[in-house]
Amino acid sequence: MPDKPSSNEEEYFLKLEAERLEKRRQEAAARRTEEEKEGRRKLHHMHCPKCGGQLVEERYHGVQVDRCSECRGVWFDAGEAESLLEKAPGALQSFFGDLVSGMGGGKKRT
Repeated sequence: MPDKPSSNEEEYFLKLEAERLEKRRQEAAARRTEEEKEGRRKLHHMHCPKCGGQLVEERYHGVQVDRCSECRGVWFDAGEAESLLEKAPGALQSFFGDLVSGMGGGKKRT
């Protein structure tokens, strides 16, 4: 004749099942959050934050910038603007001069 489980055993297995269920819920929530984040990134990646136009990567004096093909705005990624601080003052002036002349389709220097 099979033994009837004690109330302690029932409590243990109910608790174990509840912990497993909670862990699965947390994993599903984390997965959903990551999928939403990736979806937002795909919608906005390489689009101008001002007008929504397509961003085009350009390089001036070794610094890469993103320029909007619609409003011609210039955007720096993390660390790109900071890298300008490492340049000599004359090079910095030259960088911005070339950047501005690039707006009119001028020739860029690398």
